[in-house]
Amino acid sequence: MTDGAGPGARPSPPAPFAAVNLISDPIHGYIELTKRLSAARAAELGHAAEEAAEEDLLDTPWVQRLRRISQLQTSRWVFPTAEHSRFTHSLGVMHEAGLWARRLYRGLRDDTARTAPTDAAPSEGLVVETLRVAGLLHDVGHGPFAHYFDEHVLSAFPSPADPRRQPGKRLSHEDLSQLIVERELGTLIRALRRAPGDDAARDAFRPGEEIDPRWISFLVSKPRLVDPTMPHWVRRLQPLLSGVFTVDNLDYVRRDAYMTGVSTGPVDAERLRRYTFIGPEGLTLYEPGLGALEMFLTARLFMYQQVYLHRTVRAIDLDLREVFGPSVLALMGDASPAESLSAFADLDEYALLHQAALWSRGEQLSPEPRPGDGTVTPEVGALWRGVLLRRPRWRAEAEVRADYEPGSFPSSLVASLGDAVPGEVAIDLAIVDARPASADETDSLLRVEGRDGSGTMPVSRALARLPAFALIGRRYRRSPDPES
Repeated sequence: MTDGAGPGARPSPPAPFAAVNLISDPIHGYIELTKRLSAARAAELGHAAEEAAEEDLLDTPWVQRLRRISQLQTSRWVFPTAEHSRFTHSLGVMHEAGLWARRLYRGLRDDTARTAPTDAAPSEGLVVETLRVAGLLHDVGHGPFAHYFDEHVLSAFPSPADPRRQPGKRLSHEDLSQLIVERELGTLIRALRRAPGDDAARDAFRPGEEIDPRWISFLVSKPRLVDPTMPHWVRRLQPLLSGVFTVDNLDYVRRDAYMTGVSTGPVDAERLRRYTFIGPEGLTLYEPGLGALEMFLTARLFMYQQVYLHRTVRAIDLDLREVFGPSVLALMGDASPAESLSAFADLDEYALLHQAALWSRGEQLSPEPRPGDGTVTPEVGALWRGVLLRRPRWRAEAEVRADYEPGSFPSSLVASLGDAVPGEVAIDLAIVDARPASADETDSLLRVEGRDGSGTMPVSRALARLPAFALIGRRYRRSPDPES
């Protein structure tokens, strides 16, 4: 049998392998990816005709660009094996999202029929593929050095106007992800017709179903949006991308630990998934799964303390803080990335670090750079040399740590670090939300169902054994010579 007429045509793969590719992954084993079928092959396998599949989405410039955005920003200069990208992380989140959608589908369908009977109950294929696409694209708006780009470049611009948001929000990578999803990838997203799997009837969308790109935009937004116009089932899935635990952090905690060689202790994602369901109040965790959630949040906190907030990582960040803004200004100009997506598409870490290497060698420097002219000052070039050679000018000389609850910030402990002196002494305060600290927000995203049948309890109370916040405060002193 061949997929195409004529002698010499290449034989088609057996049916189980014709519709999906397998991607080997160190965290998830194998990740499935749908591949586009010809009309004849789709009909033969029991699928509807399709104009696009996940492989088409994966091979867009926007998603491929994530190969050139590192997952761990400056941490990879401290943990040498951590050379993985936002691309591999996004594949993992897509896979994790699909597992959760499969697990929750029956409860989601029944909840929609019970709570929103006027909404059409979605097919399993539509639910699974919607969450998978949201997982794949949740980071598509990241710039070089990821969250650092948010803090030191994007925050200078306002977010696009949106009546669902509080006024005054600053631009973030999630905002750019929403714009890219709706403006750049919307046509491809609408053309998808199935989720991966070995049951064509289960995995296919029903006739007339398609993924609305606005659903994906809604799911990846942060802070999370309140939008009653979204289908009920889409709103029920929102906590899986902005909740107490997410398909995002369930991948990155395990992936980053593996790639850095850091042992966090067990993360039992499967137990957490098996004990989670859609109940009358939304996403609900059955009490026997609470230990798995506590273990996961503990592992997440450990990764922040040992990797993301490592003392040398933060020292490099202090130098990078001085060069990052001027460097992006030299390459992109002073327009908001939200208003210049085409220019933003070309900005990745390869482009930035190539230019930074030239600046560090004394090339393309100017005493008075102009936005977009590709030049920086000699001072910025010298700082880049220290960053690229992993020779930060800042050295930690004191450190304090504390766990605390809302309203009890350890001010006296922080004061013991002394005062900052511009250019000489920096006081660096790194704070992690060890558990979701806002009870009102947390309890609306996840409930805990008691094993004794007594009803649900607030998850904020169930997690009270974990601290709300963990602080690492350090005093850094700056040496005058980046080569020292």
